[in-house]
Amino acid sequence: MAKAEAREVLMPELEGAEEITVGAWTKKKGEHVAQGETLMEALTDKVNAEIPSPFGGKVEQLLLKVGDPVKPGQPIARISPE
Repeated sequence: MAKAEAREVLMPELEGAEEITVGAWTKKKGEHVAQGETLMEALTDKVNAEIPSPFGGKVEQLLLKVGDPVKPGQPIARISPE
């Protein structure tokens, strides 16, 4: 059986915020994340938001570091289905 491709998690829109910063990762590479479970905390000038994983699986890669700027629609992580 072929290994399932890792899927990219994209940064969602946050109330129209243009300036978004990675506040903290709640999961590390290699850890399991459930669909809807918080993957990242994002900071904006208006709100601090918890970004949930849109699907479950194993975290293959975190594409940004804490403190990095991120834009809506930008890939933030890759998750492999388990």
